[in-house]
Amino acid sequence: MHAPTSAADPGAWRSRQRGALYAIFFASGFCGLIYESIWSHYLKLMLGHAAYAQAVVLVVFVGGLALGAWLTGRFSERIRSPILLYAAIEAAVAVGAFSFQRVFEKVSAWAAADLLPAACAAAGPCMASWWLAAALILPAAVLLGATFPLMSAGVIRLGAQPGRGLSLLYFLNSAGAALGVLASGFVLIPMLGLPGTLLVAGGLNVAVAVAAYLAVRPFGREPSGMAAGALESDASAGSLRLLLGVAALTGLSSFIYEVVWIRMLTLVLGAATHAFELMLAPFIMGIALGAWLIRNRIRNSSQALLLLARIQVAMGVLAVATLPLYAGSFGAMSWALRALGRSGESYTLFNLASLGMAAAVMLPAAVCAGMTLPLITAVLLRQGHGERQVGQVYGINTFGAIAGVLLTVHLLIPQLGLKWSLALGAAIDIVLGLAIWFALARRGPALPRFSWNGRAALAGVAAFSLAWLVALPLATSLEPNRLASGVFRHGQAHLQADQKVIFHRDGKTATVTVIEGAEGHRGLLTNGKVDGGTYPRGGPLLTPDDHTMVLLGALGPAHHPLARKAAVIGLGTGITSSVLLTSPELVQVDTIEIEPMMVEGARHFLPRNAAVFDDRRSRIVIDDARAHFSRAGTRYDLIVSEPSNPWVSGVAGLFTVEFYDHISSNLAPDGHFVQWLHLYEASPEMVASIVRAYATVFPAFRAYLANDSDVVLVARNDGRLPELQHQALDGMPDMQKHLMRIGIGSAETLAAHDAGRSSAIRLLANTMPSPPNSDYFPYVDQRAAGDRFRRDSARMLFALRTAPVPILDFKAGAPGYAGQVPSAGGHMPKHVRALAGAANGLRYLRGEKLAAADYGSFSEDALHYTALKAWVADCRFPAEEDPSWRAMVRVAASLNGGVSAETARGWWKSVAARCRTALSPVQREWLDLLAATGARDAVASARHADRVLAMDRQLGRDTRAYATLASVAGHVVSGSRAQASKVLKEQVPQLSADQLETAWFRYLAFALTVRETPAQP
Repeated sequence: MHAPTSAADPGAWRSRQRGALYAIFFASGFCGLIYESIWSHYLKLMLGHAAYAQAVVLVVFVGGLALGAWLTGRFSERIRSPILLYAAIEAAVAVGAFSFQRVFEKVSAWAAADLLPAACAAAGPCMASWWLAAALILPAAVLLGATFPLMSAGVIRLGAQPGRGLSLLYFLNSAGAALGVLASGFVLIPMLGLPGTLLVAGGLNVAVAVAAYLAVRPFGREPSGMAAGALESDASAGSLRLLLGVAALTGLSSFIYEVVWIRMLTLVLGAATHAFELMLAPFIMGIALGAWLIRNRIRNSSQALLLLARIQVAMGVLAVATLPLYAGSFGAMSWALRALGRSGESYTLFNLASLGMAAAVMLPAAVCAGMTLPLITAVLLRQGHGERQVGQVYGINTFGAIAGVLLTVHLLIPQLGLKWSLALGAAIDIVLGLAIWFALARRGPALPRFSWNGRAALAGVAAFSLAWLVALPLATSLEPNRLASGVFRHGQAHLQADQKVIFHRDGKTATVTVIEGAEGHRGLLTNGKVDGGTYPRGGPLLTPDDHTMVLLGALGPAHHPLARKAAVIGLGTGITSSVLLTSPELVQVDTIEIEPMMVEGARHFLPRNAAVFDDRRSRIVIDDARAHFSRAGTRYDLIVSEPSNPWVSGVAGLFTVEFYDHISSNLAPDGHFVQWLHLYEASPEMVASIVRAYATVFPAFRAYLANDSDVVLVARNDGRLPELQHQALDGMPDMQKHLMRIGIGSAETLAAHDAGRSSAIRLLANTMPSPPNSDYFPYVDQRAAGDRFRRDSARMLFALRTAPVPILDFKAGAPGYAGQVPSAGGHMPKHVRALAGAANGLRYLRGEKLAAADYGSFSEDALHYTALKAWVADCRFPAEEDPSWRAMVRVAASLNGGVSAETARGWWKSVAARCRTALSPVQREWLDLLAATGARDAVASARHADRVLAMDRQLGRDTRAYATLASVAGHVVSGSRAQASKVLKEQVPQLSADQLETAWFRYLAFALTVRETPAQP
């Protein structure tokens, strides 16, 4: 089919063709950034998240784009139909997208099993992994890099003006890319996972290929020459080299800005994946807007090089001007968080506010950066250079960008810090612009003359720009107490008045800070987020983190005392590794830390962590954990995982099914795996996703609460249930000292931190509508930042030990530590404090003399204990319908789970026997019920609870919930599932929503939906 020549104007047809191609290239940009995001996810699964691994991802992907553009530019003028070739390339990219998931799984499995252990050292860069990464995505990246010069040649041959036409292409492709960043992160990956998002991008590539084919094929062969319009015919090698050099340097400076801005804004917005996307999108959109704004100026400007010089100077000036704006963003974020509620709707507003702050910092200079490439390309085309220079400019600019990122990450930020790294990038642009301006002023060939006034103006601009470049960074104070404030979490733009910064350095991947507060408390912060706190000089003062760090180091050897080789994921304060090193059997402890600057920060926690630095068995490995295990070739007896919170970008990958499989393959057959989880700023759905991932690989595990907000999971690699070796601690006196410092003076108190059997926790996790967290379906990574903002809590998942009826003991019997915990510190978990309260409460009821601290252990229920003691003394009880009767149930809820079965049953039976004649039939039934629950007798509990529910017509909220729980749990455990369902159905309308959402009612309700009663592992 040929384009009509008489019925329609060929110029109009070409205009429509160009319009279609512009729309197509917008979609192509959308797909391109999806690929960059998704491939980065995939390659980091293979290479890890260490700084050099991130550099590899960048070099391979962006380098592929540059190489594709450069090579295509060299042959562009010889290609007869660039748009048809463009369509073929888009189709080839789609084929690669459709097959990528399967290829990656097979290649990564082979690499982990065979290639990397054989070809790579235990730590550090590995060329084999680099080449493998390149083989996976470089071909597609080269193809994507070819699309811009091909599309540019196509639209120019169809009559587009070089300046306006190329500017529109830059604009539309970049705008599509910015939209792709947001769509990928906020919509596609959460809905479809990585494989599904790849399929969507591949499908769009197919549509783009078909549309490009149809856009040009029906109208005949594409024009073979370049319709560049009037050329200035002064194509010189010197001018070409100059402008290509400008393109390279402006790419370098622009990406210095991008890296520094992202690192700076991370301290304001947080280091979450979504925050990164909200920072990247404005930068790309600024480039798009710059291309849009320059489109007509290129066509109309007779002094294009002068315009380029002015833009370069303006870009540097505006980049430096972001420093005071950035300093003010801490106050803006503080105001935003105070103004917003912590709800799901407010989280959307929080993201919009974050996007606005990122745009305010990035947009002005990014707009200037977006003007430079269209301007340089148009100048070259006007000077008579051909289509090949389009690809050359694009390619060399991208190579400059690669150099900018590598230089900034590995040299500038560690050596100069964020502020002066930004200033250096601005200096490159300002000096480059002034150099071009001065060259023009010297009246180069075919360049406009400058008047004296023009030269005077140039001198003024130069003086102002250079003074601005030095003065503004000096005048802008970025105080560490502001940078370390973690404003994105708590809304405070400064540290507290009694806190001071004693260490603050910008590392390759993060900014590390150590703060000191009152009485010597020190906290270790990563990008403003606290990763551990303690009193390093010792003494009686403790923090909740002390309990977590000590238990993480102690529980592994306490379950596997013969472990010889151990690894710890995450250095943090170094205390976990130091506690672990007190095990005399260990001969090697590798602490794997991704950020080198963290090691320097940890030194400020001496002497508490001295062993990690001084013990000859200790080795600190700077590497990504996944990459380390792939290369180490070591089967560890013990692995302890203590990374940062999952909302931090990249960390959620350490809580996936695939990573746990990886851990399993690096453990000895009887090796133990210890995993830390946090319950604060985390929803039950998110933590359930992690628990389900963990249980997929390690189905039988122990769960220990370190405090009310931290959980430690312990599992064996052979599938057996790990057992606490009580006698093992006798041979570890130094570890006992660490445990005694946090109040754990016996094996029984340590065992009491148990949060419930794994089958119960798995069942409770399964009540949540969340899948097991996966590398390819990253549920946790997508949800965690929102949980942090909403200040969610997942304590419910590990709260079964705090149930008013000891339902976990109905099948297994009372635990051996019941009645053996006489005291508990304030940072211990609630159910351990309840054990001490029960022991002392029973002593109080028996009339024993208590110390003040003993009274404090059950102070929450002191009034109820006092009332019950008075009633028992003279056998005068309130009527069962009296609200005071609930004191009896509250005491039972406190007492029965904390003492042995014989003790609890005996005490309630003694009350019933002593006061039997003074009790009504309902009250006697109540006492029989409390005795049965104390005895952990499922059958008797169900029988007496059913009678109470039938006889007591005046049940209050707490008493009805107690009786219902005892009845349903008793029937479930004894096998009367139908009766349990009947009781629950009858009582649900009379229970509150809050009661039904408790861990124990959710657990029992879900247990009734499965075929068999959850068994003890």
